[in-house]
Amino acid sequence: MSFCGSVVADLAPVSWALNDEQQGLVATAGQFARERLEPLLGGAPDTARWGETVRLAATLDLATMILPEQMGGMGISRHDLALVVEQFAAGPLERAAELTLSSAALMTLREYDALDLLPDRDIQHYLDGTTSIAPGIPDVDASGLWLLRHHASSQAMMVRMDGERPQLVLATLPARRDTADCSLVTLPGALSIERYATPPTGDTPLLVVPGNGIAEGYPVRQWLVDAAIYLAALLSGAVQHGVNFALAYSASRQTFRKPIAAHQLVAVRLADMLISAHTIHLFLWSIAAQDTQTDIAPVRSMARHIATEALDVARELVQLCGGHGYVQGLPPAARFQTMHWFAMLLMKIEAALRALAAPDGHQQES
Repeated sequence: MSFCGSVVADLAPVSWALNDEQQGLVATAGQFARERLEPLLGGAPDTARWGETVRLAATLDLATMILPEQMGGMGISRHDLALVVEQFAAGPLERAAELTLSSAALMTLREYDALDLLPDRDIQHYLDGTTSIAPGIPDVDASGLWLLRHHASSQAMMVRMDGERPQLVLATLPARRDTADCSLVTLPGALSIERYATPPTGDTPLLVVPGNGIAEGYPVRQWLVDAAIYLAALLSGAVQHGVNFALAYSASRQTFRKPIAAHQLVAVRLADMLISAHTIHLFLWSIAAQDTQTDIAPVRSMARHIATEALDVARELVQLCGGHGYVQGLPPAARFQTMHWFAMLLMKIEAALRALAAPDGHQQES
């Protein structure tokens, strides 16, 4: 049974159609994801096979895509990067995130010409499993921090308070994760979600934009927008590939001597999921296509919509397969077990953006 067909590209308005270069990116990333990541929905790979998958992912040259043109890269747009991340979500979300974890931080650092702050100047190392940059999401009052981490002692993009002003910093995380003020959730694979009551202390954090620099666009806001687009792309891809599976599954599984898709209630559910996949993708597309995000209200709306719809679709997919006890071993089971964590992180970003945009919020950042 094949679940490889796209259910979104054919629905897009002609004016939103992908150009040849974008179609090439999607095709290349999609082929890799179908061959190396989608099979992992049936079970975790052994260490050797996963190591080979990480090496093959590095050959896609995502680092070169992200690098600015003046540094020999392609200067990929946020929209095109989101298209690639969506394809990676053909497999388990935690595996897709493991391969692309540093991409959002690298985009923000590129925006402010701050890639030279990284201790390892070879950007490829942040996307080939050598090291990574952990996305840090501040609590509403910036008193605590949520981290999606892969490597011990890795870099992290964080928000810290300088008096009344939030600042975007690049910090080195301590290796230990079992401190008293840390709550830890271990995801399948190598990722963990960590919540710190106080920001973890490591080496002296480096300001992404120095205090005397002029930063148009506000670095903290830009980081939160980039992180929101990244998590939204993971969820959007998971929904798209989930609906692909649902259409194929409902056409092959039969009850009362006909495919379950022929039953009206199932057909309505499929239509609702298809609409959700379409609207999620287009919402993400409309936000990611804006090079400079001057208004964060649409980003917050996108985050709420995608987090909510993705969880609804995940539940519908489990029900489509017969519910608990029948879905084990099928792709919806693997996605259902982790999708809520990524939706939760996306809603944490929405809350941080809401606090940043509050009338009595901070007007200046660095």
